[in-house]
Amino acid sequence: MKISLNITSPFPKKGYPPERSYYATDLGNLVKIGSSLYREKPYMRFRRNHQDLAVSYQDFDRMIDCTGTAFAELGLSDSPIAVIGETSPEWVITYLATVNGGGLIVPLDKELSTSEIANFLRRAGCRALVYSHSFHDKVLEIEGELPDIVCFAEISNEFFPYPDATGSQTPITDRFIPFEALIRRGTALLNEGSNAFTGHTIDVEKPCACLFTSGTTGTSKGVLLCQKNITSSVNSAFRLTAVTSDDVIVSVLPIHHTYEFSCGILTPYLAGMTVCINESLKTVLRSFQQYKPTILILVPLFVSTIYKKIMETVRKKGMEKKLKLAMSASNKARMIGIDLRKTLFSEITETFGGNLTRIVAGGAPLNPDMCDFFDAIGISLTQGYGITECSPLISVSPFNWIKGKSVGLPVPGLEARIGDGSFAPGEIDEIIVRGDNVMLGYQGDPEATAAVLEEDGWFHTGDLGYIDKDGFIYITGRKKNVIVLHNGKNVFPEEIEEYLEPIELISECVVVGRTAEDGETINVTAVIYPDFDKAAEQALVDLDAISEVLRKEINKINVKLPMFKQIRGIELRKTPFVKTTTKKIIRYRINEE
Repeated sequence: MKISLNITSPFPKKGYPPERSYYATDLGNLVKIGSSLYREKPYMRFRRNHQDLAVSYQDFDRMIDCTGTAFAELGLSDSPIAVIGETSPEWVITYLATVNGGGLIVPLDKELSTSEIANFLRRAGCRALVYSHSFHDKVLEIEGELPDIVCFAEISNEFFPYPDATGSQTPITDRFIPFEALIRRGTALLNEGSNAFTGHTIDVEKPCACLFTSGTTGTSKGVLLCQKNITSSVNSAFRLTAVTSDDVIVSVLPIHHTYEFSCGILTPYLAGMTVCINESLKTVLRSFQQYKPTILILVPLFVSTIYKKIMETVRKKGMEKKLKLAMSASNKARMIGIDLRKTLFSEITETFGGNLTRIVAGGAPLNPDMCDFFDAIGISLTQGYGITECSPLISVSPFNWIKGKSVGLPVPGLEARIGDGSFAPGEIDEIIVRGDNVMLGYQGDPEATAAVLEEDGWFHTGDLGYIDKDGFIYITGRKKNVIVLHNGKNVFPEEIEEYLEPIELISECVVVGRTAEDGETINVTAVIYPDFDKAAEQALVDLDAISEVLRKEINKINVKLPMFKQIRGIELRKTPFVKTTTKKIIRYRINEE
């Protein structure tokens, strides 16, 4: 007999994280909460022009007011404004000044080509663009194609005098200006008593952000979010991660991505945390050492890379056996209430600066073995699940109740169901959700909106999964990725990829269905980018030799799998897969070398 399984937070049991004493009602309110509670405390720390700098909560609030007031004088209060570039205070200021003044923010991926930037600016109807100095040449290439843009504001890579900026009595008339000019002009207008921005009443139901999806299906859509959507996700992250003003976070992921901005930028502002900006992928470990984070927001690829580097160091030092013994002894001691992890594994945790206690991973499947390893060395690793259309949070595992294979429990106020809601615990179908965080729709595309968003608010995620008896959500794969075999059996590629990930010779892999020579049979095939460094260590000098070793490893895996799931084909590639900026492999481009 099937039972109806519609899960709505609060969590069913096990010590749901306590209510907070305050939440944000909108993003303007969020800014004022931070500046009133944490005033002179550093909100952001960053490097510019070889200097370590910081900006306080109070100064950040002031600069948002200045920028928003300058936008208002330029007639941009209700306009789409785009922002592109590296993570910076100005990027965040632009976002909040736009949405809290009634405009529509359009965050763009810094990996876009020049033509794609121009295309998205036109599609969104942008009237201003704020950009990092590194994009100046690209902007000069396309500015002639963008007659509707009245203001191009460049963020300097050397300059940050804004908190002490003097006002400019001269209105902005140039099309190209430094971002500093917005601050100075806004300062003068505020000093004169302007309330064009500060007096604006926020409509939480109005579209405030247009987020172009990464295009992993080949077609980017403009996801429209309102302040109610975004604030709902921020409040949920604030509650579920139990962060406090004592926490420090290093911002590593691309800031245009909703996951990073909502959870790694806005949630810390609400909690009174300090956000430290990492300069580039090359400086991540150095940033950890310098800023000593207590919590990190990462994608699984980062977690896996960190794990592999730790284990590689352990192997090179010949300490594998010692590490296993230490982890076993530590786990036994914890069973009787003695925690030795900080002492036993300090050499490893110093890699992260020595203060890290929590990691939240999201954006892609996480190997559940990672949770056990990091927990054993004193770092709680939990998973979240989100999608841009849900601002992005759908579920999170609270740190006091982690199930390694699950992406967690629905966030407060969100309903989640499997298929039509009649599926029993453990039965697989599409994950469908409803709540305040669900988008308004796709910009200018009512058909695409209707295809995923029902009239009563239920959103079809496109992800397949199930819900267990405790209400935890599990993802088995993307609906569009499912391999349907000739006998009608379904194979979820992500499940098979989990088995392949621990193989040392594999750097990256994607499981696909390939048509066999008979033209009818579909074979489960692993497309693999090998770890050529590991291959060299094993004296494997060509692809044939690598393939032979991989086939033996895969045969060991096949023994554990049902016949229909067994990997029949292996394809090796010489270059990494094409990825999004959040390091997801773009599956429709897997045949590209």
